[in-house]
Amino acid sequence: MTTILRDAGLSDLVESDHLTLLADGFQFTEGPLWRADGSILFQDIKAETTYRLRPDRSVEVVRASTGAANGQTYLADGRIVFCEQNGRRVSSMNPDGGDVRNVVETWSGRRLNSPNDVVCRSDGQAYFTDPAYGVAPADQALDFQGVFRWNPSEPADTALHLLVGDFEKPNGLAFSPDEATLYVCDTGKYHVRAFQVAADGDLVAGSGRIFATLDPGVPGGPDGIKVDRAGRVYVAVALGVWVFEADGRLLGILATPKRPSNLAWCDADGRGLVITAVDAVHHVRFHAPGVLPRFLPPSGGIPAHS
Repeated sequence: MTTILRDAGLSDLVESDHLTLLADGFQFTEGPLWRADGSILFQDIKAETTYRLRPDRSVEVVRASTGAANGQTYLADGRIVFCEQNGRRVSSMNPDGGDVRNVVETWSGRRLNSPNDVVCRSDGQAYFTDPAYGVAPADQALDFQGVFRWNPSEPADTALHLLVGDFEKPNGLAFSPDEATLYVCDTGKYHVRAFQVAADGDLVAGSGRIFATLDPGVPGGPDGIKVDRAGRVYVAVALGVWVFEADGRLLGILATPKRPSNLAWCDADGRGLVITAVDAVHHVRFHAPGVLPRFLPPSGGIPAHS
């Protein structure tokens, strides 16, 4: 049976009667991404490997030596953009793992820290977090840990914009369904912040606020984050997946066997949620559909026009 902690309505949203284990035996799973053919791409950070989990639950290697790739999503051209924790850059690749290209690795001539997670807006701009995980202080070129916006339509030397730089450990990020709000997890401070987004993609000055503070009682601050079509916010934290109403009210926690790192909506109707948690990948169904990646290619392939 699925276990709901601090239940204040979450049990009414969960369709599955149990959490399904799809695959296990990995070192540290992260960055799940659903493909329209029913398979799921995910990362093993410590093994520096990208895997593909097929609908029959077989697993194959898509790419090795990933630079400890972490969060990933689709760009407007159907390519996959991903954050390299050890590579200290944001890169892109074809859905089959080939043709890896550098997207960005410096800001104002200084090396990025350790890009962690990424999300795309419907106009094609990519937003990513840049904590300093695994970077020795002596090697850290930036004296802040921030959130960036990358605009592919701008010249390469001006395409990267610093949005906010006062995070302790910025991690997962997600847009509200109408893209008017950007949610960003701060793992170090155990809270999720919300920012108003301007028409050009910048964050409205002074709009930042604490959306929710997490109190699991054990180590493990907020990591990955997603939203559903009704605006509810789902956060991977110690104890499980914490679900909040759009007004910040906690509906409950979907308990997971081990601390979850990230999550992604899946299934053709968008009601499945895939959860990466330490050495495993899990799946659960909700009655409410989530917001699938905005540029999800048909059948997981690259659009014909690219």
